[in-house]
Amino acid sequence: MNSDQKINKTAQLLSWLQAVEIGEGDLTTESVAPHSLHVTGKLISDEDGLFCGARVVTELLAPVANQLQLVWHVHDGEELSKNATIFEFSGNGAEILKNRRLITFLVGRLSGVATATRTAVEQLKKYGKKLTAGHDSIPFLEEFDREALQLGGMEIHHQGLYDNVYLTPLHFAYAGAPETVINRVSEELAEVRKVVKIEVEVNSVALFRRINPLDCDVIHLVNLCKDDIRTIFETCQPNRKPILHLNSLADFEPEYADYFFRYVVLKDLHQQLYFLKNSLIINERNSL
Repeated sequence: MNSDQKINKTAQLLSWLQAVEIGEGDLTTESVAPHSLHVTGKLISDEDGLFCGARVVTELLAPVANQLQLVWHVHDGEELSKNATIFEFSGNGAEILKNRRLITFLVGRLSGVATATRTAVEQLKKYGKKLTAGHDSIPFLEEFDREALQLGGMEIHHQGLYDNVYLTPLHFAYAGAPETVINRVSEELAEVRKVVKIEVEVNSVALFRRINPLDCDVIHLVNLCKDDIRTIFETCQPNRKPILHLNSLADFEPEYADYFFRYVVLKDLHQQLYFLKNSLIINERNSL
């Protein structure tokens, strides 16, 4: 996906979020003043962390850029300290008020995810492991979260459902035995098979034993207990390095450091609501 496509996709998602949040209008903001008021103010961080959200907020307010000026004091990927000013604004205060919940949510969500990701990356590095992305993301937030995850140090090897084949036990229940399905996929891909990876999700030791000798590139170990993880790495002799999926960093056992895998997926980084608290402040107002 090129940069223009990314911007267009982000704009579409933000437009949808505004339609849900504001709908036909913000009755409160429209009722408290007879006309638009000029304001100045700022967004401040209430916690330390890693900042993410400048690109998204700029895109959110792009349609009213001629009415509202933002001056950024921190940029994506930079450190935030408590009480630090993230950006200052001046202009049409109604636009700030209408979008205030989206602004604070997007900055809080993305900065929270980036901060939590960095913590996980640093901890896994101690064991010689790396963090990568899973498929259990929140669909409409995935486009925003990807930037935060990468800023935090996560390695992302796929962009969506269109650039790899990711088979799960549900696909086997739908289309047939793993051996049959994987062979069929390889035949369908034909020459494209050279550049498109076939990845398979397994959720039991028995299924791993069936998948391990087949023509696939990556095996994902998902929803396995500690004993099953030990059995796979200590007795099943993986032919290629699997990707280990865990619910959270707390589930990573020190003994895993010596196992034959490089990448870890932490489900909670994609699904939990990590949030870095921030506050929007209006300093003064004047009639436009």
